[in-house]
Amino acid sequence: MFDLSLARFVSKYRKSSILFSRHGKTDTFFTEDSKLYITPAEYRKKERGERIVRMTNRLDSALSRNFEKTKIYSTGQRDVIYISIKQRYSSLGNYTRDLFKGVVQGVSVAKMWNLSIVGSVIFGMLTMTMIYRYLGQNVSASIRETTVSNQSQQIETLASPDNNVINASDVKSESPDDIDTSFVTKLLADTEAKTISDFELELTEMVKGYPIETMVPEIAKQDRTVAAFIVAIAKKESAWGKRVPVLDGQDCYNYWGYRGIRNRMGTGGHTCFDSPKDAVDTVAKRIEFLVSNRKLNTPGKMVVWKCGSDCEAAGGQAAANKWISDVALYFNKLNKD
Repeated sequence: MFDLSLARFVSKYRKSSILFSRHGKTDTFFTEDSKLYITPAEYRKKERGERIVRMTNRLDSALSRNFEKTKIYSTGQRDVIYISIKQRYSSLGNYTRDLFKGVVQGVSVAKMWNLSIVGSVIFGMLTMTMIYRYLGQNVSASIRETTVSNQSQQIETLASPDNNVINASDVKSESPDDIDTSFVTKLLADTEAKTISDFELELTEMVKGYPIETMVPEIAKQDRTVAAFIVAIAKKESAWGKRVPVLDGQDCYNYWGYRGIRNRMGTGGHTCFDSPKDAVDTVAKRIEFLVSNRKLNTPGKMVVWKCGSDCEAAGGQAAANKWISDVALYFNKLNKD
């Protein structure tokens, strides 16, 4: 009996092969000795996503069949040894993280801060010990030699009051830690004297030809801010001594409109001083008090010298503003520092 369906099946698949195995039916397969690149076992591993590793991967896979000791290993996700090693390393990482958290957890910020401070102190002590041990003596010796050398040079060039030069050999026997206080004192005194001399010359040039010129040496001895106020206020109140109160026809040396109560009072209720020095000392003391204690260190603040507590009662605000501008003109010229 002729089977038409079977004939059609045979006619269709007569040039193909089908493999029936425990893994199922497939029309694509290779035999172990097909001399192709991969075997069916390798093909199934690739389908499972596994990686194929050949010991003879440097040779052509088609020729590797000629070697008896050719071995193929799979290191896919299902490899038991690979999974075991991976789990062990993962556990080791977890143990490390747990150990770190256990050490840090529970420690307050204050304790961590205290530990850092203690560590810094210990580190600093060790560092200073090492520096002193290996560098301290050498550095100290170098500084000592430099001090002796500088002191010798200074004394060699400094003459005594009797015009006798001090012998530098006498100094070498002295301790290098001794300080030549006389030299320092003389140097400071010379510097101060030069500064005062320059300021006195500046004051003399400014008030030259006015009665206040005789007071310049005493004014120059005062603090620069105080001296600047003395000169500036005197310019405004008396034109530097040209308009002054008198007593019995004699100059009272009051060039600032000062009204302190004394036995000797001049015209207009102004104080009559005994001498130019007495006048400068008294006025300077009052101005210094206002500058230091009441912080009246600008002409705008020092306007109380004219107004007292009420400028309206002393000529009005316009007069006060004029007083400030006139005093500031000379105060700013002298109070440069």
